Amino acid sequence: MRRLAVICLLLAVSGCGGGNDKEDAEQTVRDFVEATRERNADKFCDELVTQEFLEQTIGATGDKAKESCKREFRSLRGLRVTLIRIEKTEVDGDKATVTALLDRQGQRIREKLRLKKEGGDWKLAGAAQ
Repeated sequence: MRRLAVICLLLAVSGCGGGNDKEDAEQTVRDFVEATRERNADKFCDELVTQEFLEQTIGATGDKAKESCKREFRSLRGLRVTLIRIEKTEVDGDKATVTALLDRQGQRIREKLRLKKEGGDWKLAGAAQ
């Protein structure tokens, strides 16, 4: 029993226990694909992208950026995205890069996505260059 407690403590100290940033960042990518596939503008614009990304891509600030995002997201037609697999995830503090293989309109595309922690949650901050 004591040995088990020591192992758990070592795992927690090494970053393998408790909250797992790698898994959480990957889940954000899965949620992004699902929200896109289901055309869930509220989830996409309110929960899955950073405010900075919204403001840069939409050209509006604050709540107006979210409103514009939702309007534009709902107007998209024929966009089909499926996650084939997550190939690699790198976490560095409050930033992460997730490389995912996606199927977009029948074409496989390898996409490097930048994520940033905002309000304690991983959110998409754009594509990596």
